[in-house]
Amino acid sequence: MRIVQLADLHFGTEDPRAIDAAASRISVLEPDVIVVSGDMTQRGKYREFQAARDWIDTLARPTLIVPGNHDTPLLNVLSRARRPFQRHHSYFPVRSDMLQIGDVSIDGLNTARGWQARSNWAEGSVRLDHLADIVSRDAPADSLRMLACHHPFRSPTDAPLRTRTRRGALASEMLAASDIAVLLTGHVHTPHAELIREATGNYIAISAGTLSTRLRNALPAFNSLNVTTSGVSVETHDFDGMVFKARPLGRWRTSDLLPHAPTRSATISPFKRASQPQD
Repeated sequence: MRIVQLADLHFGTEDPRAIDAAASRISVLEPDVIVVSGDMTQRGKYREFQAARDWIDTLARPTLIVPGNHDTPLLNVLSRARRPFQRHHSYFPVRSDMLQIGDVSIDGLNTARGWQARSNWAEGSVRLDHLADIVSRDAPADSLRMLACHHPFRSPTDAPLRTRTRRGALASEMLAASDIAVLLTGHVHTPHAELIREATGNYIAISAGTLSTRLRNALPAFNSLNVTTSGVSVETHDFDGMVFKARPLGRWRTSDLLPHAPTRSATISPFKRASQPQD
């Protein structure tokens, strides 16, 4: 099973060369499914959504898409407050639904908000009741469960953008206690993967880069995940201005992803195997 993870396409400020090269590279990779972890657009404009929809359609793959904070109508304050995701849902009406592809089950969770009563309303917020509904769902036996959203629950280690997802710590503990093994996010515009360890269990947190011009100390990039019976391996594909080049982000055994495995709270470098302890 191969999964391509995209995030922060930001149509309206997309990098045309990166977008075109990514489509070609994804065609070669032949993924079974594509996950987009939010921010399809820059300002939530109709023409940006149309461009994003046209590009996604050319990939011709089963796709799960969750909204990001940029997918709300930036310049229409009333719509942003009352119907923040109406445009997103009109262009991607069924692509936030749970996907079951082979032995992999992927759910979507909306962590974006049109407006919040804090200075940085673009930060994420988790509805714990929504997350509880997802983690309590019955999945097919022996299925590897994943969750896609825009904002990381815990700020990725060493990411240039530090995140402050509201109720993120509680969400991380809930996820670790569940049978969901992988969290797919965006927002930080930097490829990253690490094993998140909570007292309640653990899970892999994977963030994709951006294919826009809004770079943060990293090249335009997207991720690919290879899922086998023995575990999960993650590569990022960096765009050097001409082609995408793959490099490893991490590899984890199935035994590292068993639910309800109490450990001390820690994170592991994405360039070390999960079995290696880190002080």
